[in-house]
Amino acid sequence: MNTEKFVEAVRSHVQEQAENTVVKTITSPPGKRPRELLVKAAEWRSRMTNDEKILLDGIIYESVRVAIFGLFSVVDGVRVVDESIDRFIITAVQHDGVRVEINADPSVELHSEFSPN
Repeated sequence: MNTEKFVEAVRSHVQEQAENTVVKTITSPPGKRPRELLVKAAEWRSRMTNDEKILLDGIIYESVRVAIFGLFSVVDGVRVVDESIDRFIITAVQHDGVRVEINADPSVELHSEFSPN
């Protein structure tokens, strides 16, 4: 796995799933006794026009995107969470034990790879 594949995997397995889960949850809250916030959000969403629902979904998608971008910025060291740390290295461990540093090359930044979409 390389940086590009990792970012694409995060897009499909984290970003898209989070977006879809939030929209689904505020459309039809799960569980026998869903949290009150989710019930209120579902009631509010049900009163929206189609255009308003599209706008709300867009806001949800953008919120998820910004959160992941922020996390990648922390990993890259451009958003500082600890002054003593330059950046973080993500290491993938394959089934055979081989370790691959996803972001070993500091000139390739995860947040920049993620940002275009």
